[in-house]
Amino acid sequence: MLIQIAFALILTALSSCFAPETMSIDEILENVEKADISSVSATVAYTRTDPILNRREIRAGKVLFRMTDDNHREAAILFDTLIIGRRREDSKKHYIFSGRWMAEIDHEKKQFIKRELVAPGEDDIDPFELGNGPIPLPIGQKKESILAKFEVKKILRPEKGTLSKLGKNIVGIQLTPKVEGEWETIDLFYDPETWLPVGVQTIELDGTKRISLLSNISLNVLSEEDVQLLNIETPDPKEWSIDIRPWSVD
Repeated sequence: MLIQIAFALILTALSSCFAPETMSIDEILENVEKADISSVSATVAYTRTDPILNRREIRAGKVLFRMTDDNHREAAILFDTLIIGRRREDSKKHYIFSGRWMAEIDHEKKQFIKRELVAPGEDDIDPFELGNGPIPLPIGQKKESILAKFEVKKILRPEKGTLSKLGKNIVGIQLTPKVEGEWETIDLFYDPETWLPVGVQTIELDGTKRISLLSNISLNVLSEEDVQLLNIETPDPKEWSIDIRPWSVD
């Protein structure tokens, strides 16, 4: 009996090790949709390569996500470091996405710009859904939604470059839009334990390449500082320059 139990445990361990490699596209997307993630706090390294200017820009900072009690999705990105060539500088850029509004905040100059992203009466959008924000990090995105818009195939972790730093136990998929738009391809690399996208590479039609790599990830818990970075409320107009831009068809 003990031998049978031990053998069963070994088989279970082996199957869990090899499961990500043998998963079908449907199984991967079903796991992505079922991801139980209420909040994310992570360090992000973001690289943008312009093929025309032959210029690479690297930004580092923090990315945040949370699901509110009423099932609205909110996100924030705080970049604090900019690297261009050999030059490194402190450069803060703070963006908040509430699903209806996006705020761009300059803490040093005390400037607050807030834009409405959707028309009044329309549903809020997911700030990390493919096509909605600067960094596509589809968390729990529906399988049908992905398959309706993209051709999907499995890919391996890159052997070179930023995304080669990802762990070996990573599930990669490549999305190719069915209708021509902004992107040529989107590569997503998921942690198969949490089904959080921890690496993303997008290639635009003009050749622009964007890569995002997450590290120092904390799930389902946010610090007070994190919560404050997600706060999109308008600050005191006596101390800040305020620019509120409601929805416009222009």
